[in-house]
Parts: sequence; C-alpha cells; structure tokens
Amino acid sequence: MNIWRRSLRFFALISDFFDLLVRVVRSIPSTWFYRRQIIEQLYVFSVKTLPVTSVIAIFVGLGAMVQGVYQSTSLVPREAVISTVFKSCIIELCPIVLSLVLAGKLGASLAAEVGSMKITEQIDALWTMSLEPVGFLVLPRIIAGLIMLPTMAIFANLLAMVSAFIASSVVARWTSPQEFYDGLVMGFKSFEILFGSVIKPAAFGLIITTVGSFFGLRTTGGAKGVGESATAAVVVSSVLIVIFDYYLGKLLL
Repeated sequence: MNIWRRSLRFFALISDFFDLLVRVVRSIPSTWFYRRQIIEQLYVFSVKTLPVTSVIAIFVGLGAMVQGVYQSTSLVPREAVISTVFKSCIIELCPIVLSLVLAGKLGASLAAEVGSMKITEQIDALWTMSLEPVGFLVLPRIIAGLIMLPTMAIFANLLAMVSAFIASSVVARWTSPQEFYDGLVMGFKSFEILFGSVIKPAAFGLIITTVGSFFGLRTTGGAKGVGESATAAVVVSSVLIVIFDYYLGKLLL
C-alpha cells in the first residue's frame, strides 16, 4: 500500500506540474501587464548573478586549460588541445556548471520567496486584487530565466575563453596567440556556439524557474515548509538539468 500511495503522489505531482505549465501559457497574453515584475526579475537574474557568474567562468576556463595541457602529449598538436578545451567549455562546462550553481542560488531563493508568500496568505490576497498569481509571480520569473540565462552563458563562455588564453599564452606561454586562435577556429561550427550559449541555458533557465515556482506554490507548514520547498527546488532542478543536458546533446549534436 505504501508503494501505491507514493506512486499516486508522484503522478499527482507530475499532473500538478503540467497544470502549472498550462496556466503559465495561458498567462502569456498578459505579459505586457506584468512588465514591471518582468523588469525586476531581469535585474535579479542578471546584475545579482554577475559576480558569481564571473568567478565560475574564469576558473572554468583556467581549470579546463590546465587539464588540457596536463593531459596533452607531444604527439597531439597544441591547436587540437585548444580546440578541445574551447568546445568543452562552450558546449558543456560553462552552461552546466553555471546552471547548477544558479539552481542553488536562484532556485532556492525563488522557492523560498514564493513559499513565504504562500504561507503568509499573500498569494490569496492577489486574488482579491484581481491578479492571477501565476501570471504575477511565475510568468515574470520564467521570462527572465529564458532571457538572462543565455545572456549570462554567453558572458561566461567569453570570459572562460579569455581566462584560458591568459593561462596558456600569457602566463604559461604554452601556446602563442596565433596557435590559440588557430585552435579556436579548428573544426569550428557555429551551431556549437548557439547550442552551448543559447539553447541549453534557455532550457536550464526554464527548468530552474518553473521548478522553483512550483515548489514555492506548494509550500505548507510554516517556516519549516519554506526550507523544505527551497531544498526540493534545488535538488529537483539540479537533477533535471543533468538529465536534460544528456538528452539535449544526444538529440541536437
């Protein structure tokens, strides 16, 4: 019986999640009405995440370059090593590391904020003011995630490549600037930039904001419930990011 109950709860959870997505889609025609909330969330997803994004990007580039140099041999051209580091950072490392960290930062704060509003009955108050809670709270966050996660990923990828260039060509002098450039253009495909800088971050941004909002709206039980919702949002969004990372690569690359 316990297994059946858990199964029913799981499928009910999935049903509620897709119901939230449907309500978000229905709120899209009212996007202009919620423009103020959208601008506020764009600020939160960009300016407030810029420091952590910069630190992540710099050390992802440095770490990838160090590992590339360490694992290379004299039989492998240096341009090939640079090309491998470049594609690894752009397609995989920067998008997923950045998204996992932001899932902890933004996902938790989003779930906690919405959950606090739920237990203090502020969401019920929105109905009395003729404001649809999903449109007022969830839609602006999803739009901000879809716009700013790719923007932050583009910035992170650029910063990672700059740090990798400094590590290999300026500090260690392992490659010349010309060799570094030749490595960047070796086997270059424009779709790889689009995939790693726009498509994957947009999907991850949708996951972070939707999952965080979902668990925030389901918060019960006071302060303890807020903490549980924040934890659940981080765990579930992180797991979904890793899963979607695999399937997006398998389907599109």
